[in-house]
Amino acid sequence: MERRHDLDIIRVAAFFLLIIYHCSLIFGSRQFLIKSTGAMPLFDTIHLLTNPWRISLLFFVSGVATAFALSRRTPSALRQKRSLQLLPVFLTAMILLVPPQIYVYLTVREGVSIDLAEVFRRYLTLQPFLLADGSLQVIVSMEHLWYLAYLWTYTAILMTLLGAWGKAVQRFGDWMTAQLRGAGLLVWPVIFFFVVRVTLRPFFPPSNNIIDDWYSHVCFLACFSGGVLLGSRRDFWEAILAVREAALIGAAACIPLLLAMFSQHPISDQAAWNSPTGCLLVAAFMWCTMVAILGYGQRLRAVDHPALRYLNKAVLSYYILHQTIMVLIAAKLESLGLLGPAAFLPLAATTLVACALLYEVWRRLWLLVARPRFAPAP
Repeated sequence: MERRHDLDIIRVAAFFLLIIYHCSLIFGSRQFLIKSTGAMPLFDTIHLLTNPWRISLLFFVSGVATAFALSRRTPSALRQKRSLQLLPVFLTAMILLVPPQIYVYLTVREGVSIDLAEVFRRYLTLQPFLLADGSLQVIVSMEHLWYLAYLWTYTAILMTLLGAWGKAVQRFGDWMTAQLRGAGLLVWPVIFFFVVRVTLRPFFPPSNNIIDDWYSHVCFLACFSGGVLLGSRRDFWEAILAVREAALIGAAACIPLLLAMFSQHPISDQAAWNSPTGCLLVAAFMWCTMVAILGYGQRLRAVDHPALRYLNKAVLSYYILHQTIMVLIAAKLESLGLLGPAAFLPLAATTLVACALLYEVWRRLWLLVARPRFAPAP
């Protein structure tokens, strides 16, 4: 099957945007591991204009990649392959990359006197931390690595369903393809995400906790499943092309409405954003933006460049590394009194450069270890 370079570009761009997004959390009003003393609500607009669609788009693209992989492997074989790809990386990153973030949170945000080695020991043995207020708390967190856990879980669910009821699932995909064309491609998903947001989000707000994150699970699993069921269907991509202009107009129309609502209700005002008006606005902006990106992105489907191939391999490592690197750099800037709003772009750029350098070190070490020591026998 022909490789979709447009989806590679979208995936790389979405992960790069993630670095910008996480940097903005340091300087905005939302809670995060470390906060700038000069935090400004202006940075919340990055959350407002990217968070509704960015992760959903990544799950959809991951679903499309899964659909292409299913043309070469059975669902059982693909589930096993994804498990070998994702689980060891997830567990290793949980062990090595989460404790430094907890260390920064405890020392900078909570004012706890503790060294990094002790944080590792208590985190890995599930021993409680003594907080500044005298309370004891066991800290178990996936931090930004939750995406890997969710992606593996959704893959396991879909591959199990395809293995057990493959024909029924494919018939459901046929039905979805018939419904998602013309105006239906824009209307029905917006209604679906609106209903999910109204009914679930007030009771299960996004938590990045795999146990109780039910609103996020329904949205993300729907996007991933849509990618799996529709991603290899030419009719679906032609339907996307046909409505891309309308989707772009719809997404653009939502932006001033979102900004106007934000001027009256900050991100922390969940009652307002969970109202029917807020839910409909966010659902429409989310889906129209995704369709516009997927539609206009098809202009790039033939673009193939060595830099794209390199970044497509590297970007997952950047994602895994970036938050730990960013938080450690921010903590150093905080100690120097330099973590003001002006540090936003330098922090994002430094984080990206550090991720690139560490990936290159790892890649070269891996090539050195994996290189055959002896020439194969003729």
